[in-house]
Amino acid sequence: MLLAALLLVMPVAAAPLAHSLSCTLAGLATGKNKLTFDARGNFKVVSFSDMHFGEGEEVDWGPQQDVNTSRVHSIVLDNEKPNYVVFNGDLITGENVFADNATKYLDQMYAPTVARNVPFSSTHGNHDNTLAINHQEEIDYEQAHYSALSHTRSDVGVKPWGSGNYWVPVYAKKTDVVPAVIMWFFDSRAFTMGKPSDGNGPIPDAANFYWVDENVVPQYIKQQSAVMELVWKKVPPALVFVHIPVQKADILAPLPSPGDHDDEPDPATQGFLNGTYTGLDVPFWNALVDLDGGHGTVLAVTSGHDHGESWCARAKASSGVPICFNGHSGYGGYVTPNSQVRNARVFELNLGDLRKKVPVVRTWNSYENSTITDEVVLGPEYMKEYN
Repeated sequence: MLLAALLLVMPVAAAPLAHSLSCTLAGLATGKNKLTFDARGNFKVVSFSDMHFGEGEEVDWGPQQDVNTSRVHSIVLDNEKPNYVVFNGDLITGENVFADNATKYLDQMYAPTVARNVPFSSTHGNHDNTLAINHQEEIDYEQAHYSALSHTRSDVGVKPWGSGNYWVPVYAKKTDVVPAVIMWFFDSRAFTMGKPSDGNGPIPDAANFYWVDENVVPQYIKQQSAVMELVWKKVPPALVFVHIPVQKADILAPLPSPGDHDDEPDPATQGFLNGTYTGLDVPFWNALVDLDGGHGTVLAVTSGHDHGESWCARAKASSGVPICFNGHSGYGGYVTPNSQVRNARVFELNLGDLRKKVPVVRTWNSYENSTITDEVVLGPEYMKEYN
């Protein structure tokens, strides 16, 4: 029924059917150079989260902690030499900046990645939605000033608070038509009020949500994956990035998974509002489970938000879909005992691993002291006893 509905709304064109349908694949309409795996068949992604730039511009320690965060990025980037960078939310502490200077902190955040000419994408978190700046303004700024490297965009979602929903394809080689993997990015919305000098104005009614838009995003995922199946004869393996963790993370947190468990998410996950669970995150989660299809298509759903969490887990409670946390990549924001040495999460995709009957991906945490920990292979064998 879904494919039939798609075909009914597609414009009639003289072009071949496959070409016409490919125009509905939003990730192909970016005008960007193709992202490809390297000559060894690898594609490495570094995911930074919770940088909180601009947290203390009016105090002595503020500018220095931003310098420290840039240093973290530089060290991790030089050690890992990624093919792609993801800034997975809470890029700035938006409630502490002013509207006329908020974007200078984005410039600081991008700088180490841009200096190394690494392409990147952003998701946005609750501290990126404030009286001073919002998600759409950040997306527009990134597109306007970093178009050579940025793949961030807005496909669907209510503007300006929750519109950063999109996907980016990665190909085995430039001549390929079908991607080897898809990176999906989603906007978890939520809103943090502005500076005290602004009177901590009220949360806008349209912004007071802590979950991915339940009305348009699930349908977007279903439509896009349906057209992928129709055009490409498959839905490629997926990495999913969203700042606020999915509610299923609450269930997985107590399991004995490698990584830090300083800051267990319950109830700081999607679907909660004022400490009460709404259930309105369920359509998004169900769309991800459908995308996975029980075939391991979703390699991982990765979030930040909880600074002391840097684990990956999977169980029947999450339909076997691995859920991961980034840890803490910035010197802004609160610190837990085990997040004092800042880190990023790394995913290393390999073409051979992705072509297995059930695809797998290797992941670890990379630290500012040039160590790595918690390396695991996410796939059917990981935490098998809970599945």
